[in-house]
Amino acid sequence: MEIQIPAALKKIAELSQFDVYITGGYLRNHFAGLGETDIDLAGPLVATALGLPKNYIVRVVNFRLGTSVIKIGSEEYEYTPFRIESYGAGGRHTPVTVAFTSDIAKDAARRDFACNSLYYNLKTGELVDLYGGKKDSENKILRNPDPERIFADDGLRLMRLVRIAAETGFKIEAATAKAAIANASLLADISPERKRVELNRILMADTKYGVAGGHYRGLKLLHQFGLLQYVVPQLCEGEGVAQNPLYHRYDVLEHAFQTVRYAVPDLSVRLAALLHDVGKPYCVKKFGNMHGHETASEHMSRIIMGKFGLRYSNAEIDEVARLTLHHMYDLAGNTSEHKMRLFAAANFDIVDKLAALILADRKGSGMREAPGVHRLTTVKEKMLSDGAPIQMQQMAINGGDLLSLGIRGEAIGIILRDMQEKCILEPRLNNREWLMEYARRRAPK
Repeated sequence: MEIQIPAALKKIAELSQFDVYITGGYLRNHFAGLGETDIDLAGPLVATALGLPKNYIVRVVNFRLGTSVIKIGSEEYEYTPFRIESYGAGGRHTPVTVAFTSDIAKDAARRDFACNSLYYNLKTGELVDLYGGKKDSENKILRNPDPERIFADDGLRLMRLVRIAAETGFKIEAATAKAAIANASLLADISPERKRVELNRILMADTKYGVAGGHYRGLKLLHQFGLLQYVVPQLCEGEGVAQNPLYHRYDVLEHAFQTVRYAVPDLSVRLAALLHDVGKPYCVKKFGNMHGHETASEHMSRIIMGKFGLRYSNAEIDEVARLTLHHMYDLAGNTSEHKMRLFAAANFDIVDKLAALILADRKGSGMREAPGVHRLTTVKEKMLSDGAPIQMQQMAINGGDLLSLGIRGEAIGIILRDMQEKCILEPRLNNREWLMEYARRRAPK
């Protein structure tokens, strides 16, 4: 297959005073037939030494690593000089020393996997392949010739291994897999923020290159390689915890993975799918059953995602926690429409995601078919079509109207909420005449 080179890059090669190479995932994906990705560049000197004209903007983004961004019109390319890195004990991800080099072989030696250590010379069209990366890419294999060293240098590469395998569908070579398992504990040295980023990518792995089930495979690999205990250890408690065989084919951990498998490609839905039953093992130990596990799971999800866990934003934590708390809603399918309308109004911002989570939970049981559309979705659409006032601003009167009737203080909020509830259940009541008369009757005498 011919490597497609953008015209802007050909121009960089022509103008540069030394050789410039495409490297990394772009070449891997090209030879694997996965389609195009962002193009990363490398060369024997720092980007400012390229000698490009002034209309080529070169901006250094990491002075220590020499990483720069080259901007040509609307196009941007990341460039890094060849370098040598050394690491201290543990797997803390950050190199102790960094030295630039003009030796492409030394730069290739520091890269994580053979398929990512390919270099394409933009000037000559030569492919530099020192470790068999082209063959690995074509055969869809993740391999490093010295995996013990590469993982010992940087523990985050353990999650990168799993994530790239999940995204690309590549198999993991036996010696590389064995080394990953042996070095799993190095992941303990990695910051929560970096683990969070990789976990997010694993959860969305099937969307990167369209590899079906990639997200599920990624989670399975995390567990099989002993990495999950250093990312979300609470999930591991679910392994071997059996569930009612009338409703579940899998133990708690595998059910969580299966629920993620069937979840729509939305990060918060998939996070909630992963964590929705994380409280079950605790409930079994504490109470001897799983009743109320949704409350325990909601609490634990806040801890797992919070400042003592993976450090998600408050908004992300709140959304996932709410989805987790309500994932059992209308389990028997007999909630009245009135109750469902009020619930949908109170949780309108997450209704679609909650419905998707509930359906994924049912499919993930391995025992029950899920309906194509959840009742919550049907009720929400009906509320929208009949003009139910989901937000207080949609009411035909406001607090100023109540003030004109002599209503003061907290009574305003109480009466407004009461009227909104009635209008949600019966949208035709949301007219000024009826609401003002109702408010007059509620006004303090």
